[in-house]
Amino acid sequence: MITIRIRSKTRIKEAVLTGKEFRDKMSFQMTHMQIAYNLIDKLLINEGKEEFILGSVAPDSVHFRENYCIEEKIHTHLFEGCGPWSDTRDYDRWLYNIGFFWDKFGKDEPDIRRRMFVLGICVHCHTDYYNDRLIWRDLQDKNIPPMTLEEFREAYYPEARSVDKWLYQNSPDQKQITELLYNSWEYQIDGYIYPDDLKRLKHHLINVQYNIKEKIDVTDFKFYTSGKILWFAETVTKRIASVIHL
Repeated sequence: MITIRIRSKTRIKEAVLTGKEFRDKMSFQMTHMQIAYNLIDKLLINEGKEEFILGSVAPDSVHFRENYCIEEKIHTHLFEGCGPWSDTRDYDRWLYNIGFFWDKFGKDEPDIRRRMFVLGICVHCHTDYYNDRLIWRDLQDKNIPPMTLEEFREAYYPEARSVDKWLYQNSPDQKQITELLYNSWEYQIDGYIYPDDLKRLKHHLINVQYNIKEKIDVTDFKFYTSGKILWFAETVTKRIASVIHL
């Protein structure tokens, strides 16, 4: 097992990325990293692969801050002006925000590794954008009614968490993804992303969240099946690749 040792006064909670505070429309971390890994070849990324993978989960590092609040997640996910967090009202604004962030922090960045880190952040937000539209909204449209929104949430979230862990256990790329994440450098994007949060996130993903002994069984899943997550990863990889030109 790869172990990352960090110095921090903040105790890492084992459920920080899988508990109630993470219950919303976002993809989970293996899904983000799998899509980013798929994009490495499609975007011809040769240098900065490690930082690209870290960037693909970096917006979620906000969960490891002391006194974390939802407004910080809205900010790191470039969601300002798009509506309530779990009820997107302006999808075009979200895409505009992602493009603006890239133009400001990534487009002309001379440090290729830092540039790939910023690109990873943009890929993370694009992935959440598509998860919102292709999974979260689509399933609600199909199941509400007869289900209430709260009934849907209670049924959906356990499956979303577990199928992401299933993906980790069954992806042929898992070892390479973990190695890239482990070897990544923690860059700071002022006002958005900070190294200490990233170190805590890396530790949690590598040593806690996916350190599961039992095999994840998704056979009886109704909402987020294994086939659906594989379809989502393939579909979103293609869609993101079609709009990114380095």
